[in-house]
Order: sequence, then C-alpha cells, then structure tokens
Amino acid sequence: MGVTSSKYKPLYTSTDPLIIVTGGRGSGKSHAVSECDCRTTLQKGNKTLYTRYTLSSAHISIIPEYRQKLKILGIESYCDITKDAIINKLTGSSVLFKGIKTSSGNQTANLKSVKDPNRWILDEAEEMPSYELFQKIKRSIRKKGAFNQTILVLNPCHYAHWIPQTF
Repeated sequence: MGVTSSKYKPLYTSTDPLIIVTGGRGSGKSHAVSECDCRTTLQKGNKTLYTRYTLSSAHISIIPEYRQKLKILGIESYCDITKDAIINKLTGSSVLFKGIKTSSGNQTANLKSVKDPNRWILDEAEEMPSYELFQKIKRSIRKKGAFNQTILVLNPCHYAHWIPQTF
C-alpha cells in the first residue's frame, strides 16, 4: 500500500460505490485519499473528478498537495500537470480539479458535462449544502465498463447535516 496508514486500507480494497472518509484536522484523510487516487493514474482509463464545494484556484491549493503525493510515489515525471488537471502520459488516466460553487452559483451543469469520469472525490464534503446537489453530480459518475466510485472526505459534522442523515 505504501506510505499511508493502514487504517485507510479500505480505500484500496473496497468495492463499495460510495466511501466516506471522516476524521479531524491532521488525521491524514485528505493525504490518504490523494495518495490512493494518484495510484489510480497508473491504471489505464481512469478519470477522477476531484472537487471541493468552494475552490477558487486548484493550482495554488489542491494541485500542489496532489503533486507532492506524485513525487513521493515517484510518478510525477510521468504526468502532465496544468492549473486544473493532471494527466498520466503513460496510461492516459487523468484527474480534473473543479470547484462546485462559483461566483455565479453552482456549476453542476459544467461538472456533469465532464466526459466519462469513473471516480468522484468530494473533498471537504461537509461544505456541500444538500443531498440533491450531491445527487446531481453523483449521477454523472457512470463510465461504462469501469468501476465507478464516489469518495466523500469530511471533517466530523453535526448529526443534522445531510451526510449523516442520509448515510
């Protein structure tokens, strides 16, 4: 498995279409999910939609963190890295970094138009305001012939929030 704590082993072994990773600040959850996703770029045909509800500039927040994992795993040189995407040149697998909320509202139509993602990571999922919005995007994770999975990464939230109420 590598440098991630063994408590995150289910990220690598689960066949569930939905995984919820929760823990406090500094628990390693975002690190573990990013590292696991970096490894999926080594397999052909994977496309991850990596989102946060509020994300103004991936190139100064998520991508440097993700790039650090690529470097740790020794695969950064295999990747083309832009301000909002990482593409593994050997396999064609990719990771697209997007924000859901924009200054003009939610961009779910734009996210739903991403072609053939088979994995969706929603980092800081507790910021997602509703199950309905979550479902709009989740229905787009349906690549034919691929294992489709959604991963919610969140800090513990109040039991009245839609995530613990729903799952």
